[in-house]
Amino acid sequence: MKNIEQGILVHRAPYSETSLLVTLLTSQHGLTTFLFQGGKKKKGNLLFPLAQIEFSYYKRLDSSLGKISEVNLSMVSKTIPFDPVKSSIAFFMAELIHLLLKPGHPENALFRQLEQEIHWLDASDELTNYPLWLFGLFSRECGIAPSVEAVHPTVFDLVGGKLTTIRPLHPQYLEGEWVHWLETMLQEDKAVFLAMTIPREERLKCFDAWIAYFKSHLPGLREFKSVAVIREYLA
Repeated sequence: MKNIEQGILVHRAPYSETSLLVTLLTSQHGLTTFLFQGGKKKKGNLLFPLAQIEFSYYKRLDSSLGKISEVNLSMVSKTIPFDPVKSSIAFFMAELIHLLLKPGHPENALFRQLEQEIHWLDASDELTNYPLWLFGLFSRECGIAPSVEAVHPTVFDLVGGKLTTIRPLHPQYLEGEWVHWLETMLQEDKAVFLAMTIPREERLKCFDAWIAYFKSHLPGLREFKSVAVIREYLA
């Protein structure tokens, strides 16, 4: 049976000399992997991170892997594939989707929100704080957003998931004046937060704190391949 669906490209990997395994966040079935036979020759140049596509596929009842037969862009990106900073952020966002979301769960609300984020990324140049804001977005999506328990928190309790001023009894916490930026990114309007000037060292501390937090709350989380590139950009 032929199906037509909308998807956001999250990951691609070679399957053979001409074919690809393509992981998509789909509007109807969430995070799903497909076989795209001949994909390297047919539309390989269209399959960049966060590419928004409409695709046709077939899936047999006795198979867990659908086979893509046709791919077309549903949004033509004007800047993301060509701007090195935006393409790095796109790879980072795609990696967040790939590593943090569970396959096979419908994610229609998140799919629509990420569509808007991709449009925003393609059009905006206010990107310095954007990777930090994405961590906040995905912490809420994963149900592990830290609770804010102080007006100007200075302690990030990694185990308890708290932004506070009180040191926990265990050693898994981070401390410093920079912690208040985590409160700001969780509570402030996106446009306001992205326009803020965060000192370089504090921006990097926030980024590393989010990585440590996700590792603490999501056991078995694989290493982020894009971390070094994004840290270099934040610096």
